[in-house]
Amino acid sequence: MRLLFQLPYPGYLRIYGSTIALLADRGHRVLLSYDRPDKRRDPTAAHLETHERVELVPPLPPAQRRGEGAIEKLRLATDYVRYLEPRFSESEYLRRRLDPHLPRALGFLAHAPAGLRAAAPAIRGLLALERMVPSDPGVERAIASLAPDGVVVTPLIGRTARGIRQTDTVKAARKLRIPVGLAVASWDHLTTKGLVKALPDRAFVWNDFQVREAVELHRLPVDRVVVTGAQLFDPWFERRPGSTREEFLTRIGLDPSAAYVLYVGSSRNIAPAEKEIPFVLSWIEALRASTDRRLSQLSVLVRPHPGNLLEWSRIALGSPGAVVAPRVRPSLPMTSDDEALYYDSIHFAAAVIGINTSALVESFIQRRPVLTIRAPEFRSTQDGTLHFRYLLPAAGGPLHTAATLDEHLAQLGDALAAPKRDREQIEAFVRSFVRPHGLERPATPILADAIEALAAQAPPVGVELRARTKIAS
Repeated sequence: MRLLFQLPYPGYLRIYGSTIALLADRGHRVLLSYDRPDKRRDPTAAHLETHERVELVPPLPPAQRRGEGAIEKLRLATDYVRYLEPRFSESEYLRRRLDPHLPRALGFLAHAPAGLRAAAPAIRGLLALERMVPSDPGVERAIASLAPDGVVVTPLIGRTARGIRQTDTVKAARKLRIPVGLAVASWDHLTTKGLVKALPDRAFVWNDFQVREAVELHRLPVDRVVVTGAQLFDPWFERRPGSTREEFLTRIGLDPSAAYVLYVGSSRNIAPAEKEIPFVLSWIEALRASTDRRLSQLSVLVRPHPGNLLEWSRIALGSPGAVVAPRVRPSLPMTSDDEALYYDSIHFAAAVIGINTSALVESFIQRRPVLTIRAPEFRSTQDGTLHFRYLLPAAGGPLHTAATLDEHLAQLGDALAAPKRDREQIEAFVRSFVRPHGLERPATPILADAIEALAAQAPPVGVELRARTKIAS
C-alpha cells in the first residue's frame, strides 16, 4: 500500500520513525510530507529518509478558499474557547500561551473569564460552523496526485495558524474517500493543544486515559479510537546501558563510589530557565544542608531540557558532587551517543526528580523512584495541566509529590532507603499508561497493524471505554 504521513517537521521521526520503518520493511511505500521541511536541526539524523521504500514528497499546500482569513479566525477561536471551559479553569498557563496567536479581531477572548459554562455550547456552535467549511480543491489535488491508500496526520491539533492547517488534510482525504487517521504524538497533546475540528476515520492513542480525552474533550466516537500503546517508548524496554556505572560517572565527572540523584529538566514552556535554575540551585542547597548524611552526601546530575540547555550551559553549580550534563544540545532525532547518555543517566540514578516532563514516564519505565515538588512557581504548569495529574496517586500514578522542600527531602530519604518499595505500583502504571496490551508487547507493531487496517478500510476496531480515571471538571 501507499501510506502518506503528514508530519510537522523532521524531528517527529523521533516519535514515528520506528512505525514508518516497520511499515516500509513490510513492503509498503511510505510517503513523508513535512509541513516545515526546513525545520531540521541535524540533516544527518533523519537516516530513515534514505530507506528504499520511504519517499519524501512536497509539503501539502495551504488552502486557498474564498474567506480563508475568516476560516483561520474560526479555528483559532475554537481552540481558544476550549480553555474557557470549567474543566480548564485552573489552566491559566494553557490559555496565556494561546494569546500571541489570537488575531486582533479575537483579542477580546483574552479578557474572557475562565470557567465559563457558556463555553461548551459556544464550542458546539463553532464546530457546527466548521462543518460548513468545504474541503479545499488544491489540497485535494495534492493528495490525489500522491495516490495514497491511507493518510496519517499528526498532531492535527496544533494551536497556531500554521498548526491548524492539517484540518484541511482530513477534510480533503475524506472528500476523496481516502481513509485518514490521527496519530496522537504525546501524552499531553489532547489536553494542551487545539481541538479536533474535522473527524478522522481513526484516532490512534496510547491508553485508556487518552480514549477518555478523545471522547470527552474532542467529541470523537469511541468506536473510532484505537488504543495502541506508546510506540515512542518502545526502545526504552529494549535498551541496555551503554557503559558500566563506573565508566558513566567518571565520564560526566561524578564519584563512581557515591549514589546520585537525577534532576530531569522540563521544556521552556513548563519550566523557563529563569525559574528552573534558581529552583534547582535551592534544591541542591537543601540537599547539602540536610542532617541526613544519605542526602547531604548525594551526588547530583542535572540534565537540562534541550530548550533550556543554553542557559544551563553557563551555570556552575558551585557544589561538590553536582554536575550538568549534557552541556551541548543533542540533535533530534538523537544520535546513539546522545541516547546512551540519556538512558544511562536514568538507569544508574538512585532516584529521579522533575517538575513536569515525559522524562518522568521514561524513568518509570526503568522502574526508578520518581519525585516532584509542587512549587508555587510551577503551579500553573503542574496542577494547571490535566496530563500531569495522571502521574499522581489519585489517578493510580506512582509519582511522589511534596508541597515543601522538607517534605520532599523526607520522601527522597525514604526512596533511597527502600528503592523497590514502589515497584508494584510503578509496574501497574507502566502497564496501563505505556503498554496497555501487555508489558511484553511493543506498541510499534500494534500501531503499524492499525494503520494497515485503516488503509485497507477494514472495519474500525472498537475500544471499550474503561478509563481508570476521570478528567477533572
